[in-house]
Amino acid sequence: MGVNSNNKYVNIMEKMVAEEVTRQIAVLPKKLAKYIKQTDVETYALNRLPPLYASSKEGWNFQTKKAEEDYEEKIAVAVRHALAAIQRDLLKSSTPIFKDEHQKASSSKSEAEKSQPNTWRHGRYYRLGSANKYGSDWSGIYRV
Repeated sequence: MGVNSNNKYVNIMEKMVAEEVTRQIAVLPKKLAKYIKQTDVETYALNRLPPLYASSKEGWNFQTKKAEEDYEEKIAVAVRHALAAIQRDLLKSSTPIFKDEHQKASSSKSEAEKSQPNTWRHGRYYRLGSANKYGSDWSGIYRV
């Protein structure tokens, strides 16, 4: 099943989406495919599809069959949309949640980037369209 032994249940949709992402990335030009982060594509697509959880082998089989019958085309479309969205911003940086992915990403940082701490400076955030630094509405705060 390929299930993490710590979990008592699994989302079948994750497996189905991962397989579809692998299929669709395989047909992309190699020069483009090397810049695609499979995890980003998977999460984008999964956020647009319903979960299909199972907690038993019977449930696994039932949900897998349901995904194949009812969601195969929706999965393919969601992955196509995810690939299009990800390709629009290929060089966007992100910090992975899991340590092993974070180590891979952080190893590519330059020494200058590593030596500068990430600090937040209160006075450098302003509300757009206002001379007032803080404004009464925090919904339009942007870093300058």
